[in-house]
Amino acid sequence: MSCFNYIISAIIILILTYKYLTRNFAYWKNRGIPTADGVLPGFGHMLSVFALKKNMPIKLHEIYASSTASMVGIFDKNQPVLLIRDLELVKTVLQMEFSSFSDHRPLDLDSDPLLGLDPFFVNGEAWKRIRGIFTSAFSSKKLKFIGTVAKYESDNFVKFIDQNFNSEDGKSVELDVKVLFSKFTAQVGANAILGVDGNAFVGTDPPESLRAMMNSILEINTLAAIRQNIVFLLPFMSKMFKVGFVPAWVNETFAKMVADIRAMRKHQSLKREDLLQHIIDYEGGSSASDGADLVAPSAFSFFIESYESSSLTLSAAAYLLSKHPDVQDRAREEVVKQIEQHGGISYESVSEMIFLEQIFRETMRLFSPVGRFSKICSKAITLQGPDGLSCALKPGDEVLISVSGIHRDPEIWENPDEFNPDRFAKDSPEKKRKFAFLAFGEGPRICPGMRMGFLQIKAAIATILKNYVIKPSTKMVEPVQVDPRYFLTAVVGGFWVQLERL
Repeated sequence: MSCFNYIISAIIILILTYKYLTRNFAYWKNRGIPTADGVLPGFGHMLSVFALKKNMPIKLHEIYASSTASMVGIFDKNQPVLLIRDLELVKTVLQMEFSSFSDHRPLDLDSDPLLGLDPFFVNGEAWKRIRGIFTSAFSSKKLKFIGTVAKYESDNFVKFIDQNFNSEDGKSVELDVKVLFSKFTAQVGANAILGVDGNAFVGTDPPESLRAMMNSILEINTLAAIRQNIVFLLPFMSKMFKVGFVPAWVNETFAKMVADIRAMRKHQSLKREDLLQHIIDYEGGSSASDGADLVAPSAFSFFIESYESSSLTLSAAAYLLSKHPDVQDRAREEVVKQIEQHGGISYESVSEMIFLEQIFRETMRLFSPVGRFSKICSKAITLQGPDGLSCALKPGDEVLISVSGIHRDPEIWENPDEFNPDRFAKDSPEKKRKFAFLAFGEGPRICPGMRMGFLQIKAAIATILKNYVIKPSTKMVEPVQVDPRYFLTAVVGGFWVQLERL
């Protein structure tokens, strides 16, 4: 074959490849839906995500902020996906027409046998069954038990912090509070969920400890980011090569830990008040008739969700309080009053810390751990925007919601980049705007662990405020940048503060 023929063949192959990779790129234009700028063959709008320059929530936030339309068409590689921007459309998708959007993107169960059965990832009847385990777990009685655990671990928390004071005067310590608070959430989770000591308040995490497992799953580096992108953006590769979000050794170790605890309790005829016991009792103490034993997966979901989202929120809150001493003083006054009134940290005392909850809601508005939601259409429906845009969706179509985009939208929030906990005061008009605050989701798939989450994070920060002043640290990387290598909202360099004894 001559050189000319090689060139012609190469050109033909390139043209055919280009046409294949762009075959759907007129999809949104043909439906009258505005398409976001920057679509590329093979990547759609996701090149910066694959290149680890941005994570998915930040990319969607940028697209959200660049438009004023009620809905925007984007492409995940070659797949058309609809991003909705209007709050009434968000309400339609999450609540009013839930039966048409009840599904989420699942994980491959062969690769992720534990996390794949998390209520965030399962659909259909499996979701209803697992959801039942979670929604029934957080009665007032159970929350009071968790409050007792939080008090016990709060006392240990102060002892651990005091061991780290190393300044000349011994009155202050500078630290990355994400690391600090993850130790607290590990301890509370280990005790309240599994009934064991998490061994988190030690210098180095023991091998195969719960924190060692979590660190293996949730580490922030390039290799971990590639793994996350394979799982979430290239699920066919995850299935083909058995690449799970959770490392295999963690699945095996955690499942064995739960099995050993169950065997010990059965042998000793022992029952505890913890959430593992609740799961065992709910499931009848044995595998269900469909063969799916949900005890270990449910315990895993309880633990990982209470561990990471809570520690991320706590670290962001501590940073914001360090920058706003007036808010910190006001919060401390409330904390001291409630602790004195109720005799310490408890379910009752933290329930009365109303301003503290406002602080956390405002923190999660600015730094929501989950920056986006994905909903899969399960029944044909047409979405109608207030600007006249209309989109007919069929089963399998994906709809995205930019949580961080909505949370920082100046059309929804006044001065959206400012930290102002009074937005969430009882009579605030901003608080009353429905579906504008989505840190926990909304509708039937709202986060079932929200009450436990608030209890845990309020107990942790109340302990800090009672004993320490939170001040800014020179080690904090500012301006704050979201780390593009992580699927949740973590920041480059971590959240650093200085704690001084009161």
